[in-house]
Amino acid sequence: MNLKRLIMLEYRRAYDAAPAQPFVHARDQLPGRLGRTYEELAPHVKELEQGRFLHWKAQDLYKLSPRGIRVTGNPAELDLEFPEG
Repeated sequence: MNLKRLIMLEYRRAYDAAPAQPFVHARDQLPGRLGRTYEELAPHVKELEQGRFLHWKAQDLYKLSPRGIRVTGNPAELDLEFPEG
């Protein structure tokens, strides 16, 4: 599966679980949730933030942006932005 897609879906799970505080720490929490190393995830998280899919809150602390919420809430848009493969 597309690693960016996995990251986005994990941030969506955090958003759905706690919309008022949907933050996931990319260094401390995300690797354990996805079973990947931080070093493997970090460049993708940064690229998602630069592409305005994630919002940066503090060092390594991110949440979905409005664009990320829209894309992860619509399977067709998710497939368009982050195709499985």
